[in-house]
Amino acid sequence: MFNSSGSLDFFSFTHPEVASEVLNGSSHLFYNISMAMWNKSCGEQLLDFTTAEKIVIGMMLAIITTVTVIGNMLVVIAVCVVKKLRQPSNYLLVSLAVADLSVAIVVMPFVIVTDLTGGKWLFGEVFCNIFIAMDVMCCTASIMTLCVISEKKKKFHKEPFSEHLVTTVY
Repeated sequence: MFNSSGSLDFFSFTHPEVASEVLNGSSHLFYNISMAMWNKSCGEQLLDFTTAEKIVIGMMLAIITTVTVIGNMLVVIAVCVVKKLRQPSNYLLVSLAVADLSVAIVVMPFVIVTDLTGGKWLFGEVFCNIFIAMDVMCCTASIMTLCVISEKKKKFHKEPFSEHLVTTVY
C-alpha cells in the first residue's frame, strides 16, 4: 500500500485486493472508498467538483480545444492553398498539425466530458478501450513527428550542405 518513502502506492488504488490491506485499522472503509473512487472511471480517479469549478474547467478546456482545432486547421489550409508553402520541408509541419488535430477532435472532447463529470466514464467499457487506444495512437503520432522534425533539424545544423538531407518528392 505504501512505498518505501511513506507515500501511497498507485498499485494499491488500481487493485482492490491490495487496497484491502489495513490502513490505520480501517481496511473495510478504505476498500469501500477506493472502489467508489475507481468505479466506472476508465482508469481515472473520481473527483467531485463544485458547479463553479466545473464551469471554469469546462470553459478553459473548451477554449484550449477550440484554439487547437482552429490553429492546426489553419496550418493545413495554409500549406494546401498557398503555392509557396507547398514544399517538402513543410510536409512534416502538416503531419504534426494533422496529428495534433486528431488529438483535438478524437481525444479532447471525451476528456472534457470525463473531467466535467468528476472522472466518470459515460461512454461504456468498449469505447473506453477504443478511446485509450486512440489517445495513445494520436499522441504517439504527434510525439514521433516532433522527434523526426528535431532529428532533421539536428542533422541540418550538423551537416548543412549534405545531399542526404535534401527532401525530395517522387
